[in-house]
Amino acid sequence: MSVALLTLSIVLGGCITGERPRLVTDDTIPSIDDTAIGAVVDVLTAGFAFESDLTSFRVDYSVTTKFGGQSTTGSISVDRALGTSVQIAEVRFVFAADGSTATCSTTTSDCRPGIDETRVSDRMVNSRIFQGAIIDRLEQDAVVAVGDSRASTRTVADRPATCTTVPVVDSTGITREKSYCAFDELGVLAYLDTADLLIEATAVTPTADPGAFATS
Repeated sequence: MSVALLTLSIVLGGCITGERPRLVTDDTIPSIDDTAIGAVVDVLTAGFAFESDLTSFRVDYSVTTKFGGQSTTGSISVDRALGTSVQIAEVRFVFAADGSTATCSTTTSDCRPGIDETRVSDRMVNSRIFQGAIIDRLEQDAVVAVGDSRASTRTVADRPATCTTVPVVDSTGITREKSYCAFDELGVLAYLDTADLLIEATAVTPTADPGAFATS
C-alpha cells in the first residue's frame, strides 16, 4: 500500500461515544513482516485509543537535528472534537476535525490555509513527524533492515511505550541501529533515535489547550 495516503488528521466517527478516531483507514495500513516493527506501527495506526479515559492530550518533545546539532522544541495536541495540532519551534500546523488545515506562526499569530512544510524543513522534520511520518520510516526500515528487529517496552515521560530497535546499514557500510517508541494509549511518537534525528517526549498532559487549534 502507498504510504503517501497516510494522513495525520483524525477521522472522527461521530461524537465522543462513537467509533474511535483513526489515523489511517484499514486499506492504508502497511503490511510488515517484521514483528517488532509491526508492533510499533500497530500502535501508531490505532491512534488515540477510544478505551482511554482521555478525550484530549498534549505531548511535548525535545527535537535534535543531528546534522548541524540544531535543537528545538515540539508538541502534538490531539482533541477528539477539534482535531490535531502539531507545533515545531514557532510553527504550528493545524489539522482540524472538519478536514481543513492551516499553518500558523506562534510569534505573529498569522495563519494561512494549507500545510507549508518548508517552514520547518531546515530541521529535517515535517508536520507528520510525531505520527504518520514515523510509520513511513518504519515501513522503509522494514525493507532495508539487515536482521530481525528487537522488540521492547519502556517508560517515557511516565507513560508506557512499545519500542523496536532496527539494524540497518548506513551509507558507509557500517551496521547501525535505529530506535523507535510509540505511546501505547496515545498512538503518537514517544522516542526516536536515527542517523538524522533524536526526538524524545518530555511531558504528557492529559488535556489539550483549545487555543492550539485556533486558525484565526
